[in-house]
Amino acid sequence: MATNEAALEHLRELRDSVNDAINTVGAWQSYGSKFTSGNQTTELAKVTTVPTARQHASDCAICTAWDGSVRA
Repeated sequence: MATNEAALEHLRELRDSVNDAINTVGAWQSYGSKFTSGNQTTELAKVTTVPTARQHASDCAICTAWDGSVRA
């Protein structure tokens, strides 16, 4: 069984990864034309390549095993 703490940490990691991608797209919208060609390639890869941290299986062991127990 996954504890509340384990589930929270797991979801925080997913949230942080998605927030990083959102920030990258925002930066691209603001500054993309000012990037060098090498930096453009690097910045595009941050969004178009899905990092392991953002890959989430429907049968995720932490999410499906979360016991939801309430701790005082």
